[in-house]
Amino acid sequence: MKTTAWNLIVMAPHSPRLENFRVSVQAGLILLAAFVLAFLTTVFLLLMFPQARVNESDRVRLAAENQVLRTENKNISIRIGKLDAQVSRVEAHSQRVVALTQTD
Repeated sequence: MKTTAWNLIVMAPHSPRLENFRVSVQAGLILLAAFVLAFLTTVFLLLMFPQARVNESDRVRLAAENQVLRTENKNISIRIGKLDAQVSRVEAHSQRVVALTQTD
């Protein structure tokens, strides 16, 4: 007796329900062919366009640039923190001045 369909049972990790899919042999073969074609296409593209190699001097230069940028970002975040504190002080002084002008 020849198989006419396959049952695919899917169980989600956080769900107690089971999902049951019935896949015909023809649909299964189409899915298998699509997978093989996608795999071979990926292999072909990777062979045709290999990853670019970065030489050591460029890698060192990029690492130095990244370090400079990280330092600048830290300095900017420190400045932003100081400016926020200064703005808070100015707002507090402004509220005091407004309160004083309203009481007079």
